[in-house]
Amino acid sequence: MRRMLWLLMPGLLLAQPGKMQFAEPVKMLSCEPASTVPCFRMKLNVVDASGAPRNVQLPSAAELAGAIKVHVGGQDLKPFWATAAGDSTQKVRGRAVLVIVDNSGSMLRKLATGQTRWDAALQAVSVFLDKFEEGSDRVAIVPFESHLVQARISSAQFARTRADAVSQLRSLPLPEEKNNTALYSAAVYGIETLQAALPRMQQAGEDQLETMVILLTDGNNEVLKGDDLGLLAGPSGQDQAAESVRQSGIPVVAIGFSDTGGLDEVALKRISTKYYLASDFDGLQRILAFTRTFLNNRLTAAFASPFPDRASLAGQNLPISAELRLPDGSVVKSDEFLWTAPQMGVPVYAGKCSPDELKAVMVAQPVSAGWTSIIRPVGVFCGLGLLLVVLWFWVPRLIWPEQFIGAMPNLAGSKWASQTRIQNGVIQGRPAPPGFQSGPAGVNMAPRGVGDSTVVNPAALNDFGATRLANREVKPPK
Repeated sequence: MRRMLWLLMPGLLLAQPGKMQFAEPVKMLSCEPASTVPCFRMKLNVVDASGAPRNVQLPSAAELAGAIKVHVGGQDLKPFWATAAGDSTQKVRGRAVLVIVDNSGSMLRKLATGQTRWDAALQAVSVFLDKFEEGSDRVAIVPFESHLVQARISSAQFARTRADAVSQLRSLPLPEEKNNTALYSAAVYGIETLQAALPRMQQAGEDQLETMVILLTDGNNEVLKGDDLGLLAGPSGQDQAAESVRQSGIPVVAIGFSDTGGLDEVALKRISTKYYLASDFDGLQRILAFTRTFLNNRLTAAFASPFPDRASLAGQNLPISAELRLPDGSVVKSDEFLWTAPQMGVPVYAGKCSPDELKAVMVAQPVSAGWTSIIRPVGVFCGLGLLLVVLWFWVPRLIWPEQFIGAMPNLAGSKWASQTRIQNGVIQGRPAPPGFQSGPAGVNMAPRGVGDSTVVNPAALNDFGATRLANREVKPPK
């Protein structure tokens, strides 16, 4: 019986429809002016239990969107647009791949076949380029070790023809024994290089370029004295590289080309979105074929947000999953992907809907569905204006009532006002101190002399230290 189960196991595995796997993080897009409601785009691949791509018969292009159900935060939604990259009725999308090959000293070690790891890697990448599609594919191939890491990776040129890509492969420098492995920094610089090159490669109005970084290595992150300054190392360097991969949204496929004992598989899994292990040329060739299949057989779907505007998405954590009903009646499901918005502030769009998506969203969700997002900012503006009017005109009258303001009398001909007293709503004054009085007809008295003294009025001592000028002592002229 046990032998029968082992014999039937391959057939049982083949009978499984597999599952869907998110190829990229879910992105929030702007569908304006077709709709003011935010939209989301997700990309998935159908894979088997081992994570390898699985060929399944998909619904037709006209029925694909209706065969997909999206679960968002406990709500079931239908995409307004969907397409499969392998559908012959759809135009071929561009693909941009950056291949980063480790040429540290350990790549000179020989395999069981007598071939060095370096030669096997070059041969496998060459086979990967055999299916290069001119006009659609753009491939750049660069080396990395522990010297001139950033300069070499950032100088990548994305070839538009297979001949140029093969030329780049053949011009890679041979590994040297002194070369170490700046694995973490290579992943970060690779993402930055591809992100910087995307605007130049994208055509006007086309923002669905399929992207991927392939990181091929046989060792651990190793940075020693004499290597480039500032290379990432240690747990903090690994954390920084993993965070760069997570925030970029670009698929990073890490391929470990060695036995399990010579690789830091935990680190490779953290700094990539997919990780594979190959111990020989056949395994490496098969994995590189997987990566191309992932690019060619992606399923893309776009759906409207369950919230009417971006402000309502602030602080939201939305678990997103999808399921696809195949023509034979079987259903393939995906794991959950958690889309998170910043806890403070409005989330920022990751891009814009494509022309095809805009046409579909106009049919599925007219512009009138987003009037609340137009009325809300107007209401906020009016509310802030009303608050400003209240603070400017009403609050001062509340704090300083008019009955305490009084009216200032005409004190013409007098230099001094008295200590403030209000009687019957009119400010009353007191006589000016000696030496400051006004004479008849506004003629000022002589100013105080140098010998005039200022004395403290004893009666003022009970007035919390207030001082008053006493009468001056009149001295005869000398």
